Amino acid sequence: MLLAVYVLATLFTDAYFMADTADYVESIVSFVGGRNYEFWEFGHLFWRPLGWLLYVVCHPLTALIGRADLRFNVTVVLVAVNWLAGMLSVGALYGIVHQVCRDRIWITAIVIVTFIFSHAFLNSTQTGSSYVPGLSLLLLGLYILTRWGGLGGESCGAALLAGLALAGAVCLWFPYVLAMPAVVASPLLLFGFDRMRLRLVIVTGLTLAVFVTVAYAVVVIGALGIDTRAGFKAWMSAASHSTDIKGVTRMVFGLARSFIYMGNDGMLFKRYLVGDPFNQVTISDLLRLSWKLALFYLFLASVTINLLFSAQSRRILGLFILNAAPVILFAISFDGGAVERYLPLYPTMFLALTVSLSDARSIAFLKYAAYAFIAALILTDATALAKPRLDSQQEATAARISDIVKRLGRESRIITVTWQDELINFNRSYPFHPLNRAGNLRVGALVTPGTTEAAEWREGFAAEALAIWKRGGEVWVSKRVFSPRPRPEWNWTEGDEKRVSWPDFHAFFSQMEMDESAGGDDGFVLISQSSKNQEYLKRIGRTKAAPSGRPGSGLTRHLSSDTRRWPDRRARGDAAPRSCEGRSCIAALW
Repeated sequence: MLLAVYVLATLFTDAYFMADTADYVESIVSFVGGRNYEFWEFGHLFWRPLGWLLYVVCHPLTALIGRADLRFNVTVVLVAVNWLAGMLSVGALYGIVHQVCRDRIWITAIVIVTFIFSHAFLNSTQTGSSYVPGLSLLLLGLYILTRWGGLGGESCGAALLAGLALAGAVCLWFPYVLAMPAVVASPLLLFGFDRMRLRLVIVTGLTLAVFVTVAYAVVVIGALGIDTRAGFKAWMSAASHSTDIKGVTRMVFGLARSFIYMGNDGMLFKRYLVGDPFNQVTISDLLRLSWKLALFYLFLASVTINLLFSAQSRRILGLFILNAAPVILFAISFDGGAVERYLPLYPTMFLALTVSLSDARSIAFLKYAAYAFIAALILTDATALAKPRLDSQQEATAARISDIVKRLGRESRIITVTWQDELINFNRSYPFHPLNRAGNLRVGALVTPGTTEAAEWREGFAAEALAIWKRGGEVWVSKRVFSPRPRPEWNWTEGDEKRVSWPDFHAFFSQMEMDESAGGDDGFVLISQSSKNQEYLKRIGRTKAAPSGRPGSGLTRHLSSDTRRWPDRRARGDAAPRSCEGRSCIAALW
């Protein structure tokens, strides 16, 4: 029955944000073509190799749909793996909560349905990212431990299997390591201390540690040839992808958004906090929009308080805190606005919810608050991710570029103002749309707020535009750069990126000669390849030497080396670019 709910939920909804799916696809495509583009990455060690292996195995089947379209076939494989992993996650979570709530079937059903419709899970399970496959292994490992821990028996085989499942989760997405202390210790925390459970925990922990260590050692030494501490540190640091997004406020919103879709509410709060002069937000606006945020934290408080009234509930609370502490601290220090950042918290979160609702000593009013949030979550997320709604958004964005996309050559580029432009998400998150499958739509952005290279966007654009012209391409830039102020729906917050101000774009591009335009008032204009423009861009490009020693600096490194912006460079086997893994920065970067 619950699996049927999952099937129906994913049948009538879709992902509105595919995260780094496009980057993983390009990496696998490059590997198939004999080029090594970030095939082994610290944060997702086994995801690309697994995707490549499954593509090779499944190619006879996917070719029946995608024929010779390699990117299409790889994307289908990655999305299919996520969907199946989502089904495994549902089954594993059911097994876990059933261990502690055997006589309350309807509460178990409510919890599982809530899990299915949770924002991060429902969206991610329909992408090609590694988050849900990793989550499925994390839940599988926890299920094995709770089952054997509840039985009170010792099994070396169960411990080995649990350890391998947990290690697989870490090797698919390294931040799952944050959940390992709580998950590995769960038999002792949930069922009490005895020698059998202690051995189960120790063998599981050792298996996990040994397998992860060996896996990374084989890749680092054998595949990458890294034999120095500095080399390993550089490879590991590259997984941050120049992201410099942190803070408690982002974590507060990101945690809520992981469960319930909040649209651009977070951006409006951000505009209020930084005092955006272009799109001012009043306190009354915040009060009108803050009900989802308030309801979520009321829900979280209700679950926590209701875990204080019995010994078993307090053990669950201890497990939840042990899981939550490292996840929250990491979110504060790195990209806390990303909804997938909190997936390592999901196993104990939903276990805590189950016990909170099923304990007869829980406060009734707080239970009703939890049920109210659950109802709001299911309704909001199902509506926000509904296929008709997303299809309408796709076509509205496609209409914006319909006048120019057919004339674009392989070397031509469309450049938006910021990474939050909806065209960026359209290009990356709807790989099956005809405009994206045609292969000639390539979109870049001038600025990505929160990255270390944001201040160098002028130099970067100058060098990249010159390189595009040299290869025979055209450069189209969004007409938004000429607007004296950003519209509210353009997802720009003045003051969020302190090194860049909106008027900077107009000041820069007003010095250049433009050619034809297309797409109406919110369309694009072709930058002329005149001698004046070339001299102007050469002068800009020479104003600051590239820190890396390569030609170009700042935005050029940011655009050229960021897989989200210039995927063609990866296909040619150029210097390995860096993706922006895990940043949910399309609709509301908060």
